[in-house]
Amino acid sequence: MHNAKLKRILNILLIVAAYGFLGYKIATYDNYAGLLEQFRRADAWQWLWLAGCVMLFPLNRFFEAWKWQYLVRNIEPMDLWEAQRQVYYGTIAGFVTPYKLGEYPGRALLFRQTEQNWLTATCLGLIGGYAMTTVIVLSGLPAAIGWFTSDQSLWWSVALVLVMAVVAFAALPAVMRRLRKHQWKSEQSRMLVNTIADLTMRDVAILTAQSLLRYAVILLQLYLTLLFCGIQLPALTTILTMTLYYMLITVTPNVPAAEIAVRGAWAVVLFEPFGTDITASAVIATMLLWAVNTILPLLVGSLVKRTAHEQ
Repeated sequence: MHNAKLKRILNILLIVAAYGFLGYKIATYDNYAGLLEQFRRADAWQWLWLAGCVMLFPLNRFFEAWKWQYLVRNIEPMDLWEAQRQVYYGTIAGFVTPYKLGEYPGRALLFRQTEQNWLTATCLGLIGGYAMTTVIVLSGLPAAIGWFTSDQSLWWSVALVLVMAVVAFAALPAVMRRLRKHQWKSEQSRMLVNTIADLTMRDVAILTAQSLLRYAVILLQLYLTLLFCGIQLPALTTILTMTLYYMLITVTPNVPAAEIAVRGAWAVVLFEPFGTDITASAVIATMLLWAVNTILPLLVGSLVKRTAHEQ
């Protein structure tokens, strides 16, 4: 009873903090004039592209829920519907914590056995996040070479880095199985090592595939928002720019309060060579994508009802 009451209080605090923070970000956004102008001049086709981006956001979250369901299958078996509920709910905690670190513990609050499994679930969530980060960075490295230099000899270096990264990721469970024999003083360290050590090569392959599918949806969403803002560049240029953009915002340290600024800053850097008008439109496109993939899940997450066993 005490734990159930504590969860309800925490749920209320998270929602209040999330909406308060969202209100702050909306109130301090400084480019409403450009946004309204983009809405005013958009034609029917452009509105169709934006609608397509919005319609893809549930698919984006579906792939994340699918990965979450797979990660925690041994400690908290659930169907995909419940996994999606937890993923949406975790968005609230992620929104109000630095680096979105609260997202995975937030999901675990909806577990049947929260006290026993939240730490393991958090470790597993971090592994899933690492898989996504690996996919984004490995996709962006070739784009970085193609964008910043025409020296073809550097492609061999990029290929070597990619191979080393893939090998290191695949070998991580084997390394952790060796480390499991160590007598860890920290319970958190022991739990993390054991969690990763239990992964197999099949698990690594599945997590990578799930991350790739979600990343493909995110790139398509970005492409559709660029079309909505009237940005049409050559196909190869568009792919290089989008993958590099996501790599840069992924590896750039930031907190939620600065996330829009970071996204806008990298959009300026990457689209500036194409002209002032395109750069301004690109900044609006990245803001719209942030709204679709952050605010909409936040709104859905705040409406998630607790499962029957928690009510």
